[in-house]
Amino acid sequence: MDELLHASVMLTVVGRAPKLAKPYLARAICAALNGCALEAPGRLWGYVVLPDSVRLVLGPCEGVALQRFVAQVKAETAARALSLIRRSADTDALDAVLRFNPVWGGALYRLWQAGFHCTWLHDMAQVGRALQGLVEAPLRAGLAAPGNEWPYCHLFL
Repeated sequence: MDELLHASVMLTVVGRAPKLAKPYLARAICAALNGCALEAPGRLWGYVVLPDSVRLVLGPCEGVALQRFVAQVKAETAARALSLIRRSADTDALDAVLRFNPVWGGALYRLWQAGFHCTWLHDMAQVGRALQGLVEAPLRAGLAAPGNEWPYCHLFL
C-alpha cells in the first residue's frame, strides 16, 4: 500500500474473554496506550478499552508502520497488565492469562490474540465515524449508560 490512510484497529484478548473488565487492568492498559501515543504513525486519534478488546483509531500511516506500532502496543500493554497481575493477589486474573505448556517452557502468560483486525479509513468523514464508534462502543456493549462517559475511552482531539 503506497497511499497513507487512517486505520481503525481492534486488538482482541485471548479467547475474547473479559480479562480487562477489572478496573485496575483497564487503567493499566489506558496508561500504556497514553505512553505509546507519541510513537503512533501519523497520530493516535483515540482509543477505547473494553473487557475483551482494545480499539484504536490512528494515522495516516502505511501498513508496515501500522504493524510495528500494533506490535509495540501489544507488547507494552501486555507487559504492564501482566506485571500488575503477577504482583497482585488476584488469582482469578492470573488464572485467566496463565497457560501451562511443558513443551514450550512451562508457564506462559498471554493477553492478546495473535494478529489484529484493521479497517482502512479513506477520508476524514470515516475517521469521524470511527471516533464516534469508539465513544459508542461501551454503550452498545451495555457497559455504560447513555449520558455517562466510559472512563476507559480517550480521544486525542
